[in-house]
Amino acid sequence: MAAATPTNFVDAGAAKRDWRVSLGNARVAAGMSPAKYGFDTTATPSCTNDYVVFGLNVAGSATQANLIAFNQLYSGTGGFCGTGGPSVLFSYNVSTIGGRIATSPILSLDGTKIAFVETSGAQAVFHILTWARGAGNGTSATAPAVPGTGNTASMVSIAMGTANTRSSPWIDYSSDTVYVGNNSGRVNKLTGVFKGTPKLIEVNPWPVIASAGTILTGPVLDKVTGKIFVGASNGRVLSFNATTPGAITSLAVGKSGTVGANILDAPIVDSTNGLVYAVSSNDGTGAVLVQANASNLTQIARARIGVGSGGGTNIAMYGGTPDNNYFNSPSTGQFLVCGTAAGSTAPWSYGFPFTGTTLNTTPNFSASIVASTRARCSPITEFFNPNVGAGGTDFFFLGLTIDCFGANTVGCIFVHQSQGTAPPAVSENGGTSGIVIDNQSTVGQASSIYFTNQATAGSAIKLTQSGLN
Repeated sequence: MAAATPTNFVDAGAAKRDWRVSLGNARVAAGMSPAKYGFDTTATPSCTNDYVVFGLNVAGSATQANLIAFNQLYSGTGGFCGTGGPSVLFSYNVSTIGGRIATSPILSLDGTKIAFVETSGAQAVFHILTWARGAGNGTSATAPAVPGTGNTASMVSIAMGTANTRSSPWIDYSSDTVYVGNNSGRVNKLTGVFKGTPKLIEVNPWPVIASAGTILTGPVLDKVTGKIFVGASNGRVLSFNATTPGAITSLAVGKSGTVGANILDAPIVDSTNGLVYAVSSNDGTGAVLVQANASNLTQIARARIGVGSGGGTNIAMYGGTPDNNYFNSPSTGQFLVCGTAAGSTAPWSYGFPFTGTTLNTTPNFSASIVASTRARCSPITEFFNPNVGAGGTDFFFLGLTIDCFGANTVGCIFVHQSQGTAPPAVSENGGTSGIVIDNQSTVGQASSIYFTNQATAGSAIKLTQSGLN
């Protein structure tokens, strides 16, 4: 990721050929993402079958959807699916306890089912929706349907007890098992989620008490070690055996009791090399990126990424991403993360190289993104598209909440890439949610990204990967 300053941004807002659709008074929660079907980025794009679903951070009602999906995605100027916008595939009010969808949804392998968590106050419900097409399935974000009412959709709902505001479900497709955390430090297990009879396992030791009284991130199952890894609001990464849960292994990334110590993103697990990565905004000194051994959760490296919340201001920080070269060989790649400046809360980009598989604690670059001490980063999404530029392009998509084009200007989304000069940016009120990718296709409008802005009255948005056109 190259350096970026306000004067380096090229505002592509006026020229973009994307689509955006109103979501009423709703948006995807900060740090969370929509979900894209299908999964194969090399497959032939389909106007009918490919879709993006947005779980919205509001309670549903007769005039407000909180789960909405679009197909005819590859629309716009020169689009494979036409020059207009997308079509509403379905729009549902899925609230059963008056709650909202605060985390990211997951999809079945065939795309016919969607699982997600509804949360309200101290309660949570896990839902598995079998959606339907055609009349009666809602027409817009402000004209939703209820699954099973006037349509053939259906929904299984399982009470989960404690609220869940940070833990997106993790699906093990091979066993049809979901793991999901909650706000009391427990990890739940559900079986038969997409292909059987969904069931919440409530036989000791499930739910597993990973870190009592803390808010958990999404869990991650590592099939090599057989362990589940999860972050907690006390700044710790925790792990335990998924088959026979017993002792909890713990590593302090942030310092418990300090401002901003919490881990917001699920740990990144590199099963091939036996590594785990996590970010905290405050380990008692400042913000850190930590690399650990997956087998025993011992620290390998602790890299500094600015003052973070060390000065007393609570800064939300997400987990960063390896670049494409890392996946070929860590020694040729780098780990990219948005931290802050060393002496202020202004967002700052860092890139850490590797010696073998060990993270170097000295960055190979460290650069200002914008000068504003108010601006905050979204999670970074990396995607290598072999069909853009000579030899392909490694894209890094990132949102900023405010001051993208100078003091008192709006937020934006921008892209750094391995080729090109000034990073283009598109104005987005409040910045962005997490960002998902579709394809590496060469057909019109079929290599894009999807997200919502963070304005109260949000929009579902599509932009092309190359240039955010």
